[in-house]
Amino acid sequence: MNPWALFLGLLLYLGLLFLVALFGEGRGKALAHSPWTYALSLAVYATAWTFLGSVGRAATEGATFLPIYLGPTLVLLLWPWLHGRILALARTHRLTSWADYLFLRYGPGPLAPLAVGFLVVGLLPYLALQLKAIAQSFLYLSEKKEPLADVALFTALLLGFFAILFGTRRLDPSERHPGLVLAVAFESSVKLLALLLVGGYALSRLGNPFLEAPSRPELHPLLLPPEGLTGHVAWVSLVALSGLAFLLLPRQFHVSVVENQDPRHLPHAAWAFPLYLLLITLPTVPLALWGRILLPGENPDLYVLGLPLALGSPGLAFLAFLGGVSAATAMVVVEGLALSILISNHLLSPLLLRFQALGSLLLWRRVAILGVMLLAYLYFRLAGEAYALVGMGLISFVAVAQLAPAVLLGLFWKGTTREGALAGLLGGALVWLYTLFLPALARSGVLPEGFLQGPHPLLRPEGLLGVEGLDPVTHGFLASLGVNLALTLGVSLFLNPAPQAPHRLGEKEALAEVLGRALGEEAQRTFLERAKDLPPQEATLLAEGLLSAAVGPATACLLLHAATREPPPEALLEAAARESREVRAYAEALERARRELAEAYERLKALDQAKDEMLAALAHEFKIPLTAVRALAEILRDNPGLSPEERERFAALLAKEAQRLARLVEEVLAFAALEAQAPLREAVNLKALAQEALDLVRPLAEAREIRLEAHLEEVWARTHGDRLKQVLLNLLQNALRHARTRVRLTLTPAGKEALFRVEDDGPGVPDALRPLIFEPFRSLSGGTGLGLYLARRILEALGGRIFLEEGPGGRFAFTLPLEVDDADPGGGRRGKHPGSPGVPPEEGGA
Repeated sequence: MNPWALFLGLLLYLGLLFLVALFGEGRGKALAHSPWTYALSLAVYATAWTFLGSVGRAATEGATFLPIYLGPTLVLLLWPWLHGRILALARTHRLTSWADYLFLRYGPGPLAPLAVGFLVVGLLPYLALQLKAIAQSFLYLSEKKEPLADVALFTALLLGFFAILFGTRRLDPSERHPGLVLAVAFESSVKLLALLLVGGYALSRLGNPFLEAPSRPELHPLLLPPEGLTGHVAWVSLVALSGLAFLLLPRQFHVSVVENQDPRHLPHAAWAFPLYLLLITLPTVPLALWGRILLPGENPDLYVLGLPLALGSPGLAFLAFLGGVSAATAMVVVEGLALSILISNHLLSPLLLRFQALGSLLLWRRVAILGVMLLAYLYFRLAGEAYALVGMGLISFVAVAQLAPAVLLGLFWKGTTREGALAGLLGGALVWLYTLFLPALARSGVLPEGFLQGPHPLLRPEGLLGVEGLDPVTHGFLASLGVNLALTLGVSLFLNPAPQAPHRLGEKEALAEVLGRALGEEAQRTFLERAKDLPPQEATLLAEGLLSAAVGPATACLLLHAATREPPPEALLEAAARESREVRAYAEALERARRELAEAYERLKALDQAKDEMLAALAHEFKIPLTAVRALAEILRDNPGLSPEERERFAALLAKEAQRLARLVEEVLAFAALEAQAPLREAVNLKALAQEALDLVRPLAEAREIRLEAHLEEVWARTHGDRLKQVLLNLLQNALRHARTRVRLTLTPAGKEALFRVEDDGPGVPDALRPLIFEPFRSLSGGTGLGLYLARRILEALGGRIFLEEGPGGRFAFTLPLEVDDADPGGGRRGKHPGSPGVPPEEGGA
């Protein structure tokens, strides 16, 4: 084929991809958000390895290509449950990669950056595979013999610019890219259609190749199942390896988690993607067999292109070329984007923050994409031409599988420690490097060929401990993952983990300021809207998630450090209780025990201090009539000009208060046993009693220039008059101490009760003190604080209740039953009190 026509067709196809991506960003968003598009985007797993390399592997090693697709199919059986959990974690914490999860699970440290660096190195063979596939295909169809590197370099740069255009337009990588997803889904459709057409055309022209196989002995090994222990071990290992790779590859995390529009798409993808894998593998064995028969001297990786040419159909060969290009470009674009996010978030952003250049992070993310492409091209130049396509891909699969112990044990075993995960990843990476990566360079001539023999027969890179019979990939996979898993479990079990720093808390305004400086005003406004009703801990997690998605979790922690503080111990206990049901139950048991001990202590303390409290209470009660006596005596002493009538009235009041003092002395022991003895009850004119209380406090009101107001209705009740008058005097004197201009006393009947109200226009009771106002020693004026407490005790003994009403100033009210037929020993009604002092139900507030 003419190379310029082929090159023009390649450019036109890549231009079509640009148009599809632009359509997905605009009018095609609904199509990009469909479950079918999501399922097809998962087919980014099927790369040039699948399109070209699987036929090549089937032509040389038989059915060993099948485990590469059985692994993902088995993983998808658990997809709705397993991936649903991962998706929930990612949406809660704005995760963009497995490295973000490692940081979230194990905390700050070298684990996440080490995983990122290892993934970049480990995936270079996989990216180089795609460049090799495109370059090989182009040169094969154009019948040119130029070095593959020229076409590969052009392809790497072009795909890098595509990833930059549709994947890095904004800083937040957790933002979805519908255009990129639609382009990937379109490419998945093209490669499936192309491979099915090539297979169908070959079968229609050549017939069933399985009928030819019995007469060709060289084809018999390709149709036999694996033989012996090593063959079965290789099969099982490849199934496990491909399943882990499907779960842990950065591009699969990106399309399945970051780009997921709706969790309800997961069940659909769980059956649609395995169906896709089944369809795309159907032509593999027939094409491999016919390639071996008709093209015995050709590169098996190019049978998909060579068979249409051999059958005289260059147009179909060009379509197959476009299918291979689709398979390669989708993988390179998404993998390059995912790796650039890993590099920028975990390696570059902490350095940029140190040099105060975080604003250039988006530029560096774009540079990282081009850097990854150029590194893949460099690996292709150094080692790519020494390996078949599938061999290069499997080396990367083994590298990605090294994340499995840290990720999966971290998800399902709380005992996994940061130290264990770090030791496992380091050990696995070193074994992978020694058994797979460096041998690939040795086969390419970059390293001496003697490296493959190792320093000792037991340390041979492709036969550790003298193991023989396993292919290099199976051997490297089992050795590296075995060391990784052993170190992760061993260190986690036998070494005490280092304590992790507690989650810090911050004020919303300070967090919003940090977000504004790092991400702009739009992010700041978004945070303030979403965090408006959130508690400090959840608001801090929201801010950390927004920053982590844009600049990486390590940099987010550094940015938020100045705006946050360590939580108090109570918050730590609450956080720990939410993490563990056992801890929560233990904390609740401790709290119950603490309350029981506190109640027991309070009862003992009350019994021990009963005598002192009684003396204090009595001293307070003696003060009331003594104050009245002193006031009356001062009036008589300081006003010699009083009329005989006034002098006689004041003298009578003085004698009456003296008699009250005498009665108080007689009731000392009776008051100490209020709840044990019933008070003396008699018919009392409540209106006259209230008027008498007003007369007693009137001198104090006149001295303070405060107006006394009253609205008293005629009400009688069977009660203890002196104790009731004590309550009225307490409330009136309290009101006079706080009033500005007036105090008002009202008495009205309320059903079977009498309702008293004492109101003043003072400042009222502060909200913080309202629930405690009737407790002992709670005072607003510097007194002992026993007056209201004793008023409550007296009224409860008389069968009434007292409460503080809502409204301006001070508004105290109490009720008194008109008749108490069924009284308890203390004088109140039987049964539990209807509630703590508050607004009575029938009043609804005043």
